Amino acid sequence: MLTREPLQSLLRPQSVAVVGASPRRRMARTVLANLRRFGYRGRVWAVHPSGQPVEGYPCYRSIGDLPTAPDCAVIALSPENTLSAFRELVARGVKAAVILGSGFGEAGPDGQRIQAELVSLAEAHGVAVCGPNCLGLIVPDEGVTLTGYHLPGDLAPGAVAGVVQSGSVFWSLAHNTRGIRFRYLVSSGNEAVLDAAQYLAAALADPEVKLLVAFLETVRDGRRLLEVVEAAHQRGVPVVVLKVGRSEAGQAAVLAHTGALAGSHEVVAGVLSQHGVIRVDTLDELYDVAEFLLAGRLPETNRVGAVTDSGGEKTLILDWGERVGVTFPPLHGRTAERLREVLAPYVPISNPLDAWGSGNFEEVYPVALRALADDPAIDTVVLGTDMVRETEEAQLYAQAMLELAQYTAKPIAVVTNQANGLDGEAVSTLRGAGIPVLQGTEYGYRAIARAAWYRRWRERPRPQPQRPRVLDELRAALSDALARSSMLGEYEAKQLFALVGLRHPRERLVRSLEEALTAAEELGYPVVLKAVGPRLLHKTEHGAVRLGISRRAELEQAWREITERIAEISVGGVTGFLVQEQVPPGLEVILGCHHDPTFGMVVSVGLGGVLVELLRDVVYRRAPITAEEAEEMLNELRGAPLLAGYRGKAPRDRAALVEALVQFSWFAQAGEGLIEVAEANPLIVGEDGAGAWVVDGLVVARRCR
Repeated sequence: MLTREPLQSLLRPQSVAVVGASPRRRMARTVLANLRRFGYRGRVWAVHPSGQPVEGYPCYRSIGDLPTAPDCAVIALSPENTLSAFRELVARGVKAAVILGSGFGEAGPDGQRIQAELVSLAEAHGVAVCGPNCLGLIVPDEGVTLTGYHLPGDLAPGAVAGVVQSGSVFWSLAHNTRGIRFRYLVSSGNEAVLDAAQYLAAALADPEVKLLVAFLETVRDGRRLLEVVEAAHQRGVPVVVLKVGRSEAGQAAVLAHTGALAGSHEVVAGVLSQHGVIRVDTLDELYDVAEFLLAGRLPETNRVGAVTDSGGEKTLILDWGERVGVTFPPLHGRTAERLREVLAPYVPISNPLDAWGSGNFEEVYPVALRALADDPAIDTVVLGTDMVRETEEAQLYAQAMLELAQYTAKPIAVVTNQANGLDGEAVSTLRGAGIPVLQGTEYGYRAIARAAWYRRWRERPRPQPQRPRVLDELRAALSDALARSSMLGEYEAKQLFALVGLRHPRERLVRSLEEALTAAEELGYPVVLKAVGPRLLHKTEHGAVRLGISRRAELEQAWREITERIAEISVGGVTGFLVQEQVPPGLEVILGCHHDPTFGMVVSVGLGGVLVELLRDVVYRRAPITAEEAEEMLNELRGAPLLAGYRGKAPRDRAALVEALVQFSWFAQAGEGLIEVAEANPLIVGEDGAGAWVVDGLVVARRCR
């Protein structure tokens, strides 16, 4: 980890050298033009063999000719020449560098070699490097504009720190017209030396930063990112992340359902939610969420009161509210009485409220907005209108919202139902007063729902997971078992699961029909018969399971059929048979865990048992988890209603499932560094009060420990 000094030299340098600058080299010349245009007050030098001044700055023919070592160097050269220049700069004592251009680690073996040498030099000499393959960075309050691309004239300092792994997104954010202004904005590129978490940590140390945003294609150091997130929570700074890339991560254990389901996007989404990060799906949504958060009024719940001017758009608002998780509660009786005094008799009173009536909006809308603000059932007041440009209505609506901002301390916003055609003057007036104007029905109401979720997450108690006393014993047992075999089948897996309290049916491991018959008599009919072995993983698919065997003759027949079936399909590695007590029927659930390269051991829960890969109804969290987090995981499942009873089915034992999920997360924690993937599949969840049983399982060792 770099010290604070090199990072300060990168973000707030006292001197800058632009290497590769000449009047004819556009990118390097633009860096210098930006520094002059935005009033950078430090010393600036150009470096180029021509020695020609650029943008009024002196030019030196070589790095060795510079009068002193710059705090930060911006390098705009080919990859090979970049490496040569960087060597010279390091020898001169440079503390930081921005490496523009491409052709490095992303571009094949030669580029990877060059990038590796750059990293080696930077780490050996403690140099903070932005990039390579980036667009640079801006720190507007000091005129630090170390980018080779044109910047907007209204660039101004704000309260947002942004780190993006896409140059195009960096450029888009810098040019946004939403009034979102940055304290720091970094295009991190290949992140060869510094990653997104390190930039965010440096920005968080600045008390002027009120919001962190990130556009991530990959998370290079998950643990470090979560440390930054926790520090942000301590400061009351929200973190908003747009994570792209939904392709599946490489799985070392594709034999298990859990391995086949462990998509990188789903894991990152689950873990970030677990740690209170506000996730968004598009740049438009990022803008709306950021604007609403920066207004500083966070809703206690997702209950919204909306005043609109269109019956059709009222229905549109209701449709999207249901989709994104916003509710529109019925209006209080006193609220309805106040509204009836100003509304035309034929205007129905409802929430959302179409208050247009006879068109006397200048009289109705201020009263309607205040009435909703006073309603105890409403937490956020929205004016849902399109603020159409060049209309008197837009100006009057803006005035009504300005008055509302003074009248109430509740969160307020304008949510337009389209993202274009807005009245620029009215919108600018509102944003200048700190009133968010959210552009588009979906993203506007989604932003309110995200902010309400964040406040609930921030204010809820966050108990720490309580470490079981048996954890050391379990880890030792896991280590011993996996030293003997890299893959543990059902029988061995369930013995290990039992150490953290996971319940499984009574059973006997047998190797002959005579032993099976004796075991069935001891356990009592009905029983289940299974063939077991480290390679016999999906028993149902191989016909290696018989359920509900109720007497001796059925057991003998099942033994013969399974034996013949296994021989027919040539399944190797069968070590014996299990005779198990038959547990009552219930809801099939999968508990899984796997080693995630970003966050370590991750626990998952899904519905469907053998159908889980088809349904893909799975939720992830970083292990271990609390009972509260287990409840949240279950609530996020699309099949969650099945737990409460569905179409006449009795409710399932949710408490037992929560306990099992917490216990399994501790199993995952004990397997850190030992386990690649493990699963209890299925876990049969009985009726309420009946408990839950693990009836099959698997544990696979890490390939490299």
